[in-house]
Amino acid sequence: MRRRILGLASLLLAGALVVTLPAQSAFYPLDQVKPGQVGVGRTVFAGDAIEEFKVNVLGVIHNVIGPQRDLILAKLEGGPLAETGVIQGMSGSPVFIDGRLVGAVSYALGSFPREPFAGITPIAEMTAAVRGGGPRPSAPGASLTWPASTVDAMNYLNRLAERAAAPLRTPGADVGIVGPAALADLIPTLRPIGAAMVFSGFEPDIDREVRQALAPAGATSPNAAATARAAAPANDLRPGDPVGVSLIRGDLEMGATGTVTYVDGENVYAFGHPFLNLGPTSFAMTRAHVFTVLPSLESSLKIASLGPVIGTMSQDRATAIGGTLGAGPSELAVTIALAGTRPPVRPLKFYVLHDQMLTPLFTYVAVLNALTSYQRQAGAMSIAAKGTLSFGSAGQVEIDDAFSGESALTQAATALAAPIGAAVTNEFRPALPDRLDLTLTVSEQQQGATIERAWLDTTKPRFGATHTLQVQLRDYRGSVDTISIPVTMPESATGPLTLLVSDAPTLAALEQRDLRPGKPTSWQALLDQLNATRRNNRLYVRLISPGTGAVVAGDTLPQLPANVRSILDADSSVSTSTVSRAVVGAWERRLDRVVKGSRELTITLSSDK
Repeated sequence: MRRRILGLASLLLAGALVVTLPAQSAFYPLDQVKPGQVGVGRTVFAGDAIEEFKVNVLGVIHNVIGPQRDLILAKLEGGPLAETGVIQGMSGSPVFIDGRLVGAVSYALGSFPREPFAGITPIAEMTAAVRGGGPRPSAPGASLTWPASTVDAMNYLNRLAERAAAPLRTPGADVGIVGPAALADLIPTLRPIGAAMVFSGFEPDIDREVRQALAPAGATSPNAAATARAAAPANDLRPGDPVGVSLIRGDLEMGATGTVTYVDGENVYAFGHPFLNLGPTSFAMTRAHVFTVLPSLESSLKIASLGPVIGTMSQDRATAIGGTLGAGPSELAVTIALAGTRPPVRPLKFYVLHDQMLTPLFTYVAVLNALTSYQRQAGAMSIAAKGTLSFGSAGQVEIDDAFSGESALTQAATALAAPIGAAVTNEFRPALPDRLDLTLTVSEQQQGATIERAWLDTTKPRFGATHTLQVQLRDYRGSVDTISIPVTMPESATGPLTLLVSDAPTLAALEQRDLRPGKPTSWQALLDQLNATRRNNRLYVRLISPGTGAVVAGDTLPQLPANVRSILDADSSVSTSTVSRAVVGAWERRLDRVVKGSRELTITLSSDK
């Protein structure tokens, strides 16, 4: 009887170990990896078939990426590797020793390697990095502020890619080597393999600029054929299968493909190195299809395409990217109705990843691409933009603007991305937009008007009276139009006043220089400010008074009495700043074209009738 009880206890204990240590039994311990061991790697070189290749272990380098960050060095054999070397898109290919997973092929020697030497990231470091989370790394260099130029946007993207693809450091005293000491000479030449980038639907010039910016991350591949493929069920994802991460998907496609290292239930681990090293993130995880391998002396690559969404990649870490199978992440849904002087209207729909840094940047790229793909890029043109930027129940920004001239395309894309950039970096609440719906009407004519003259219908404007302001506009071809705007004078004002008639840039510059609009103090105040952004298709009229005023808690108070100002200055809980001029009257008129220029009238109000 006692033997039966002991036997039952032994079985229960063994069962408990199986339950509590499944990953440990499936992984090959790093401390048992020795030079001369032979392992098996798995990846897809073409189609859907997972193929095996031979992995000859050369040794282990400890603390090479950072403290407790190790790499296994190996020489690969089999398949096309003798001709191609290590291939972009192999990142994450699992390596097994004695049937147990030891890590992922993740690093290669620098450019023009003659043999397929690779660094293998230990699987325990991959799972620990993804499960451990942690704070998001700070952005490299200065933050990208909006409005931003194409050059600024591409430089920022390049800094992200370079940071993620940085080569390993020169070995220091803390680096330990299991194997030949000469392995230390390889360390400075090792760098992340790079993902196989996928681009589809991009205009050649924009395609080239984005590829150059993302080149350190692997954006050197030609476009994959846009072939639709039926996806296997998500739960069929296997170690060695290709997997994709999406930046933009839909009528435009941009993303990267690599290889699955390990699947633990719904949890997926891949790449063995960072993609952009964003930390917590929200990439759509997709199926991927490999068409073939393109050999190259510099860096061979898998030509691949993205498939349907099968989950969310939620971590982009130094040793892996990882996420979960199932529903995809929240994204920005963009719809564009692109209209011209001739039919048809072209409908475009795509999704941009949700990310504080990248959502405005890739929205800018996508909108610019939509415009340049279907419109001429040389010569003056005009673009009218209408639509909404929605933050769901948190509110929306109305879009109603116009752009004209040689740089209308980039002006439009910048202006449409700018409110996204301002909103996602706000200090009040997390805010990523869920929809951007646009109608862009493009004309190959320069549709604009210049403010030529402005005058009042009287030489003696009166306190509290309504007068008519006449504004003469001259269009691009020389025809003249006069617009009448009723303006009501204030009941009281001291000294001569300035009646400014201006375009959006002139008024915006004046507000920043002299009127100092208050900084928003809430999310709603920020939305109000974004909805009040100066538009190019507006004629603005401002009656400006000299004298000291203040911006108090975001509100401008003109001509404050000295005793009131002193009270506000003494209250440290109230944010105040001084303004030298104040607006005492404001009017505007929407036009169907861009307005340029400005005129000023100096008036003195009278009480005479």
